[in-house]
Amino acid sequence: MPRRFSLPYCLAFATFVFSAALFADEKTKSQVAPPETFTADQGDHWAYQPITRIDPPKVKNSSWTRNVIDRFILSDLETSELSPSPEADRLALIRRLTFDLLGLPPEPQDVERFVDDARPDAYERLVDRLLADPRHGERWAQHWLDLAHYADSNGFELDAERPDAWRYRDWVVSALNSDMPYKQFVELQIAGDELRPGDHSALIATGFGRCGPREVVGGNIDPEVNRQSELTEVTGTVGSVFLGLTMACARCHDHKFDALPTTDYYRLQSFFAGAKFVEVPIATKEQEAAFAKSEDAIKKELAPLLKEMAAIEGPYRKRLKEAKEAMHTPAEREILAVPAAKRSPSQKKLAEGLESSLRIIWEEVAEAVSKNPKDHARREEIRRQVDRIERKTPPPPAKAMALVDDSPNAPETFVLRRGDVKIKGPKVAPRPPGVLLVSKPPKPFPETIKPGPATPKRRAALAEWLTRADNPLPARVVVNRLWQHHFGKGIVGTPSDFGIRGESPTHPELLDHLAAELVDHGWSLKKLHRTMVTSSTYRQSSKNRPECMKLDPENHLLWRSSRRRMDAESLRDALLVVSGELNSKQGGPGVRPPIEKEVEDLIFTEAEV
Repeated sequence: MPRRFSLPYCLAFATFVFSAALFADEKTKSQVAPPETFTADQGDHWAYQPITRIDPPKVKNSSWTRNVIDRFILSDLETSELSPSPEADRLALIRRLTFDLLGLPPEPQDVERFVDDARPDAYERLVDRLLADPRHGERWAQHWLDLAHYADSNGFELDAERPDAWRYRDWVVSALNSDMPYKQFVELQIAGDELRPGDHSALIATGFGRCGPREVVGGNIDPEVNRQSELTEVTGTVGSVFLGLTMACARCHDHKFDALPTTDYYRLQSFFAGAKFVEVPIATKEQEAAFAKSEDAIKKELAPLLKEMAAIEGPYRKRLKEAKEAMHTPAEREILAVPAAKRSPSQKKLAEGLESSLRIIWEEVAEAVSKNPKDHARREEIRRQVDRIERKTPPPPAKAMALVDDSPNAPETFVLRRGDVKIKGPKVAPRPPGVLLVSKPPKPFPETIKPGPATPKRRAALAEWLTRADNPLPARVVVNRLWQHHFGKGIVGTPSDFGIRGESPTHPELLDHLAAELVDHGWSLKKLHRTMVTSSTYRQSSKNRPECMKLDPENHLLWRSSRRRMDAESLRDALLVVSGELNSKQGGPGVRPPIEKEVEDLIFTEAEV
């Protein structure tokens, strides 16, 4: 028979365990986490090794190759006794290329011009034209914004609007169109405010750290819990987007597969510990004055309408409040009669609940007024007028949804037991994942970053480490992401997981060669795009070949162009293009479609007669 415990015993035991945890928490908060140790096997994982460029292999059918990509691909095909597919026809090529680089179908006149172009470099000319098209930045910004978790609203139940988020979106589009070096692209998004103080563009770039969901529910969230949620979002995103590591899996416990202890998760989070998630004014004084003037004019226009609205609602609000007060007991009325400054702690708590029950919400007022057709009709007409006037309000003065760190002291970071901000463990200092530092780095990262005279500049140090030429992950990860979108699947099939449980690269030497090329040629993404899409590998037909399908059904060796499903954005935009309804205007706040009449009728109801 199993031993049974009484409820009091269980409660007492739970209390003991909780108290012990609190005691341990206070004891360990003053301790510093000891340095981590890693085995040779952990450090030998392929993704952690330095990038090594090897010469492209020799191939038999050299006439098929156009660049280094083809030699690596063809070498593996020949080893497997397979051959590449013929080149796709020109119609297929221009459609494939235009959708890949612009996310749109080609215009009929462009198709005709390309098909009839007999010049030997016609295809390369097409590639260069599409890479120079401003719509290229829009297309590839969409891929990046998805990684950053970009949204124009906070998410969760309130889903409040982010009026300044679009500036980060436009910054990404502009950076990609201008072929900003990927090194600089990364650095500014991590620490633009620290690297370029006073530069509004660099400040906007830090919006990368603000893209994730944010829960704001009327101030009811514990500020410490809310702050930790923001740090959790940015830590996991930096780990997956730039490093291809599932850092978020180490928040509550050591990673179950990768050499990422919980301490390393909080060391990475420590880089952002001093960052403030704020909206920084970037408008000129003239713009602020113009907005204030417009706002005052609208307030004056609204004043008589709001006064009349208050006069209509006043009697109804009074009766509603009296009805609620009548439901209170004599004892409850006595508590409310006591001046707030003289209430005892228990009376304050009870009074807070009682006063909350007396609040009149707009639904109650609307329902009460609707029973009087005359008042209801006038109230709804006023609401419509107010809405029309408020729509004339100009956009507020420009702000940057950014990260800033203007504190003279670096805040302490603790390991949180089970990820709970209320149960703090030992202290940790900012440092990248330790397993990357023991994998033969020529220059070790400093164990700690001490505060400077004005700012710790922790994120600037992280940005510098991320974009070092000897950092093996960021260059590999971004090369693989471009390959994924051009060829249907990454060389590493798990583009945000280069860890133990992620897929191994199908062509590791090619991945390293392209990563080394990226670093050595100024981190140019457009040059990398061009190398990929001008290769014979990319230009193959997608037609099936049974003899190849039998040996390589997943097309890992790229003996043909893999067929891909069109993504939602391209499908929608293609429909709008062919129907002549696509709005090609770029930049600025997101589009607000007009409210449909059925929805407006639900907001502004008519009086029942």
